[in-house]
Amino acid sequence: MMTKKLCSILFLCLFFASCKKDGGNAASKADRIAGIKSSVFHHIYQYDGQNRLTGIDYGISSKMKAEYSPSGIVLQWYDGANNPTAYRIEMNVVDGRVTDAIETNDNFSIQHDYNYDSEGRMQQAQATKRNAQNNQTVNKGESKFTWNGSLLSKVVLQVWDANGAKTDSIIWDISYYENKKYFTWEDMGFSFFGKAPIGGFPNGFGFRLPLLFLSEGMIPSAAAMKSGTRKSYYRHNGQWQLTNGNSEYPETLYGYDAQGRLNKWGDIEINWK
Repeated sequence: MMTKKLCSILFLCLFFASCKKDGGNAASKADRIAGIKSSVFHHIYQYDGQNRLTGIDYGISSKMKAEYSPSGIVLQWYDGANNPTAYRIEMNVVDGRVTDAIETNDNFSIQHDYNYDSEGRMQQAQATKRNAQNNQTVNKGESKFTWNGSLLSKVVLQVWDANGAKTDSIIWDISYYENKKYFTWEDMGFSFFGKAPIGGFPNGFGFRLPLLFLSEGMIPSAAAMKSGTRKSYYRHNGQWQLTNGNSEYPETLYGYDAQGRLNKWGDIEINWK
Protein backbone atom coordinates (compact mmCIF):
# COMPACT_ATOMS: atom_id res chain seq x y z
CA MET A 1 0.00 0.00 0.00
CA MET A 2 2.84 2.42 0.78
CA THR A 3 4.32 1.84 -2.68
CA LYS A 4 0.96 2.54 -4.27
CA LYS A 5 0.57 5.72 -2.23
CA LEU A 6 3.99 7.03 -3.21
CA CYS A 7 3.39 6.28 -6.87
CA SER A 8 -0.01 7.93 -6.67
CA ILE A 9 1.62 11.06 -5.31
CA LEU A 10 4.01 10.97 -8.25
CA PHE A 11 1.31 10.48 -10.85
CA LEU A 12 -1.97 11.94 -9.65
CA CYS A 13 -3.02 15.30 -10.92
CA LEU A 14 -3.53 18.72 -9.52
CA PHE A 15 -5.20 22.02 -10.01
CA PHE A 16 -8.68 22.74 -11.11
CA ALA A 17 -11.61 24.78 -12.11
CA SER A 18 -12.66 28.07 -13.61
CA CYS A 19 -12.36 31.25 -11.56
CA LYS A 20 -13.98 34.66 -11.47
CA LYS A 21 -12.02 37.46 -13.10
CA ASP A 22 -11.64 39.33 -9.82
CA GLY A 23 -9.62 36.45 -8.40
CA GLY A 24 -12.53 35.34 -6.21
CA ASN A 25 -13.53 31.74 -5.85
CA ALA A 26 -17.27 32.34 -5.43
CA ALA A 27 -18.36 28.95 -6.74
CA SER A 28 -22.04 28.09 -6.57
CA LYS A 29 -21.20 24.52 -5.63
CA ALA A 30 -22.02 23.93 -1.96
CA ASP A 31 -19.95 20.78 -1.43
CA ARG A 32 -16.65 21.32 0.30
CA ILE A 33 -14.20 18.91 1.85
CA ALA A 34 -14.32 19.26 5.63
CA GLY A 35 -11.36 17.09 6.49
CA ILE A 36 -8.97 14.37 5.40
CA LYS A 37 -7.64 11.78 7.84
CA SER A 38 -5.86 8.50 8.23
CA SER A 39 -4.43 6.57 11.14
CA VAL A 40 -1.53 9.04 11.37
CA PHE A 41 -3.03 12.46 10.54
CA HIS A 42 -6.28 14.47 10.62
CA HIS A 43 -6.40 17.70 8.62
CA ILE A 44 -9.33 20.12 8.87
CA TYR A 45 -10.24 22.55 6.06
CA GLN A 46 -11.84 25.97 6.66
CA TYR A 47 -13.77 28.30 4.29
CA ASP A 48 -15.17 31.81 4.17
CA GLY A 49 -18.61 33.02 3.12
CA GLN A 50 -17.61 32.78 -0.56
CA ASN A 51 -16.66 29.11 -0.10
CA ARG A 52 -12.97 29.95 -0.58
CA LEU A 53 -10.33 28.02 1.32
CA THR A 54 -9.14 30.14 4.26
CA GLY A 55 -7.03 27.65 6.16
CA ILE A 56 -5.89 24.10 6.80
CA ASP A 57 -5.33 22.82 10.33
CA TYR A 58 -2.68 20.12 9.98
CA GLY A 59 -2.92 19.10 13.63
CA ILE A 60 -1.20 20.24 16.81
CA SER A 61 2.05 21.16 15.08
CA SER A 62 1.08 23.49 12.22
CA LYS A 63 -1.62 25.25 10.24
CA MET A 64 -1.95 27.34 7.09
CA LYS A 65 -4.00 30.52 6.64
CA ALA A 66 -4.94 32.05 3.27
CA GLU A 67 -5.49 35.76 2.65
CA TYR A 68 -7.08 37.09 -0.56
CA SER A 69 -6.77 40.42 -2.34
CA PRO A 70 -7.83 41.54 -5.86
CA SER A 71 -4.31 40.96 -7.15
CA GLY A 72 -3.21 37.85 -5.33
CA ILE A 73 -3.19 35.30 -2.53
CA VAL A 74 -0.85 34.85 0.43
CA LEU A 75 -0.53 31.48 2.16
CA GLN A 76 1.18 31.72 5.56
CA TRP A 77 2.12 28.78 7.78
CA TYR A 78 2.02 28.85 11.59
CA ASP A 79 3.47 26.62 14.29
CA GLY A 80 1.52 24.89 17.05
CA ALA A 81 1.59 28.05 19.19
CA ASN A 82 0.07 30.06 16.30
CA ASN A 83 3.32 31.91 15.58
CA PRO A 84 4.10 32.58 11.91
CA THR A 85 6.87 30.42 10.50
CA ALA A 86 9.30 31.25 7.69
CA TYR A 87 7.30 29.17 5.22
CA ARG A 88 5.12 31.37 3.02
CA ILE A 89 3.74 31.40 -0.54
CA GLU A 90 2.79 34.64 -2.32
CA MET A 91 0.77 34.23 -5.52
CA ASN A 92 -0.07 36.77 -8.21
CA VAL A 93 -3.49 36.22 -9.79
CA VAL A 94 -4.55 37.54 -13.21
CA ASP A 95 -8.01 36.78 -14.64
CA GLY A 96 -8.59 34.27 -11.88
CA ARG A 97 -5.40 32.27 -12.50
CA VAL A 98 -2.10 32.16 -10.65
CA THR A 99 0.52 33.44 -13.09
CA ASP A 100 3.53 33.32 -10.75
CA ALA A 101 4.37 32.69 -7.13
CA ILE A 102 7.27 32.94 -4.71
CA GLU A 103 7.72 30.18 -2.14
CA THR A 104 10.04 30.97 0.78
CA ASN A 105 11.47 29.22 3.82
CA ASP A 106 14.52 29.60 6.09
CA ASN A 107 16.77 27.81 3.63
CA PHE A 108 15.42 28.52 0.16
CA SER A 109 13.22 30.54 -2.14
CA ILE A 110 11.50 29.13 -5.22
CA GLN A 111 10.17 31.28 -8.05
CA HIS A 112 7.23 29.64 -9.86
CA ASP A 113 5.85 30.72 -13.25
CA TYR A 114 2.81 29.31 -15.09
CA ASN A 115 1.42 29.52 -18.63
CA TYR A 116 -2.08 28.52 -19.80
CA ASP A 117 -3.73 27.85 -23.14
CA SER A 118 -6.86 29.62 -24.43
CA GLU A 119 -9.05 27.02 -22.68
CA GLY A 120 -7.46 27.71 -19.30
CA ARG A 121 -5.40 24.52 -19.14
CA MET A 122 -1.89 24.88 -17.78
CA GLN A 123 0.69 24.26 -20.50
CA GLN A 124 3.91 24.91 -18.67
CA ALA A 125 5.17 25.27 -15.10
CA GLN A 126 8.67 26.48 -14.23
CA ALA A 127 10.53 26.67 -10.93
CA THR A 128 13.87 28.20 -9.97
CA LYS A 129 15.19 27.25 -6.54
CA ARG A 130 17.69 29.57 -4.83
CA ASN A 131 19.68 29.44 -1.61
CA ALA A 132 18.16 31.86 0.92
CA GLN A 133 21.56 32.86 2.33
CA ASN A 134 23.35 33.87 -0.88
CA ASN A 135 20.56 33.88 -3.51
CA GLN A 136 22.57 31.48 -5.67
CA THR A 137 20.61 29.16 -7.96
CA VAL A 138 20.38 25.57 -6.71
CA ASN A 139 18.52 24.09 -9.68
CA LYS A 140 15.73 24.76 -12.16
CA GLY A 141 12.81 22.70 -13.36
CA GLU A 142 10.22 22.85 -16.12
CA SER A 143 7.12 20.73 -16.67
CA LYS A 144 5.11 20.67 -19.92
CA PHE A 145 1.60 19.21 -19.98
CA THR A 146 -0.38 17.34 -22.64
CA TRP A 147 -4.17 17.13 -22.35
CA ASN A 148 -6.97 14.85 -23.45
CA GLY A 149 -9.91 17.17 -22.96
CA SER A 150 -9.99 18.00 -19.25
CA LEU A 151 -7.68 15.13 -18.30
CA LEU A 152 -3.93 15.41 -18.04
CA SER A 153 -2.45 12.61 -20.15
CA LYS A 154 1.29 13.34 -20.18
CA VAL A 155 3.82 15.31 -18.13
CA VAL A 156 7.39 15.94 -19.27
CA LEU A 157 9.72 17.24 -16.55
CA GLN A 158 13.24 18.53 -17.18
CA VAL A 159 15.76 19.60 -14.53
CA TRP A 160 18.95 21.66 -14.80
CA ASP A 161 21.66 22.13 -12.18
CA ALA A 162 23.10 25.42 -10.92
CA ASN A 163 25.44 25.60 -13.93
CA GLY A 164 22.67 25.13 -16.48
CA ALA A 165 23.49 21.51 -17.34
CA LYS A 166 20.52 19.21 -17.80
CA THR A 167 20.54 16.46 -15.18
CA ASP A 168 17.18 14.72 -15.48
CA SER A 169 14.25 14.23 -17.83
CA ILE A 170 11.13 12.39 -16.65
CA ILE A 171 8.05 11.42 -18.67
CA TRP A 172 4.74 10.43 -17.05
CA ASP A 173 1.82 8.90 -18.99
CA ILE A 174 -1.49 8.72 -17.13
CA SER A 175 -4.81 6.89 -17.65
CA TYR A 176 -8.10 7.18 -15.75
CA TYR A 177 -11.25 5.25 -14.98
CA GLU A 178 -14.28 6.33 -16.99
CA ASN A 179 -17.09 7.86 -14.92
CA LYS A 180 -15.19 7.48 -11.65
CA LYS A 181 -14.67 10.72 -9.74
CA TYR A 182 -11.79 11.84 -7.57
CA PHE A 183 -11.93 15.26 -5.86
CA THR A 184 -11.15 18.63 -7.38
CA TRP A 185 -9.52 21.86 -6.30
CA GLU A 186 -12.98 23.40 -6.45
CA ASP A 187 -14.06 20.91 -3.78
CA MET A 188 -11.39 22.55 -1.62
CA GLY A 189 -12.38 26.12 -2.49
CA PHE A 190 -9.13 26.94 -4.30
CA SER A 191 -9.66 27.13 -8.07
CA PHE A 192 -6.83 29.37 -9.21
CA PHE A 193 -4.75 27.16 -11.52
CA GLY A 194 -6.88 27.03 -14.64
CA LYS A 195 -9.99 25.00 -15.33
CA ALA A 196 -8.37 21.57 -15.36
CA PRO A 197 -6.06 19.55 -13.09
CA ILE A 198 -2.29 19.31 -13.35
CA GLY A 199 0.41 17.35 -11.55
CA GLY A 200 1.82 18.73 -8.32
CA PHE A 201 3.97 15.75 -7.59
CA PRO A 202 7.20 15.58 -5.59
CA ASN A 203 10.14 14.74 -7.84
CA GLY A 204 13.21 14.50 -5.60
CA PHE A 205 14.63 17.85 -6.75
CA GLY A 206 13.37 20.04 -3.93
CA PHE A 207 10.33 21.57 -5.62
CA ARG A 208 6.92 20.63 -7.02
CA LEU A 209 5.60 21.65 -10.42
CA PRO A 210 3.25 23.20 -9.76
CA LEU A 211 2.81 23.93 -6.07
CA LEU A 212 1.05 21.62 -3.63
CA PHE A 213 0.11 22.28 0.00
CA LEU A 214 -2.71 19.85 0.77
CA SER A 215 -2.87 16.70 2.88
CA GLU A 216 -0.35 13.89 2.46
CA GLY A 217 -0.78 12.00 -0.77
CA MET A 218 -3.98 13.81 -1.72
CA ILE A 219 -3.64 15.60 -5.05
CA PRO A 220 -6.87 16.80 -6.76
CA SER A 221 -7.73 15.25 -10.10
CA ALA A 222 -10.56 15.37 -12.65
CA ALA A 223 -11.02 11.60 -12.43
CA ALA A 224 -9.78 8.57 -10.54
CA MET A 225 -6.46 7.36 -11.85
CA LYS A 226 -6.25 3.87 -13.35
CA SER A 227 -2.57 3.57 -14.21
CA GLY A 228 0.63 5.52 -14.64
CA THR A 229 3.95 4.88 -16.33
CA ARG A 230 7.20 6.72 -15.74
CA LYS A 231 10.40 6.91 -17.76
CA SER A 232 13.30 8.60 -15.96
CA TYR A 233 16.43 9.67 -17.81
CA TYR A 234 19.29 10.81 -15.58
CA ARG A 235 23.01 11.46 -15.91
CA HIS A 236 25.42 9.06 -14.22
CA ASN A 237 29.19 9.31 -14.71
CA GLY A 238 28.61 11.51 -17.73
CA GLN A 239 26.21 9.07 -19.40
CA TRP A 240 22.43 9.12 -19.69
CA GLN A 241 20.70 6.25 -17.90
CA LEU A 242 17.05 5.11 -18.14
CA THR A 243 14.75 3.62 -15.52
CA ASN A 244 11.12 2.62 -16.03
CA GLY A 245 8.20 2.36 -13.64
CA ASN A 246 4.57 1.30 -13.90
CA SER A 247 1.72 1.45 -11.39
CA GLU A 248 -1.82 0.12 -11.46
CA TYR A 249 -4.59 1.47 -9.19
CA PRO A 250 -7.42 -1.02 -8.57
CA GLU A 251 -10.95 0.27 -8.25
CA THR A 252 -11.03 -1.01 -4.67
CA LEU A 253 -8.74 1.88 -3.68
CA TYR A 254 -11.65 4.27 -4.24
CA GLY A 255 -14.80 4.55 -2.13
CA TYR A 256 -17.85 6.81 -2.55
CA ASP A 257 -20.72 8.10 -0.43
CA ALA A 258 -24.43 8.12 -1.33
CA GLN A 259 -23.96 11.43 -3.23
CA GLY A 260 -21.22 9.92 -5.38
CA ARG A 261 -18.44 11.90 -3.67
CA LEU A 262 -15.06 10.30 -2.99
CA ASN A 263 -14.88 9.37 0.70
CA LYS A 264 -12.03 6.83 0.68
CA TRP A 265 -8.71 6.45 -1.06
CA GLY A 266 -6.76 3.50 0.27
CA ASP A 267 -6.73 3.94 4.05
CA ILE A 268 -7.37 7.69 3.80
CA GLU A 269 -10.85 9.00 4.68
CA ILE A 270 -12.37 12.13 3.10
CA ASN A 271 -15.16 13.91 4.99
CA TRP A 272 -17.50 16.44 3.37
CA LYS A 273 -19.42 19.45 4.67
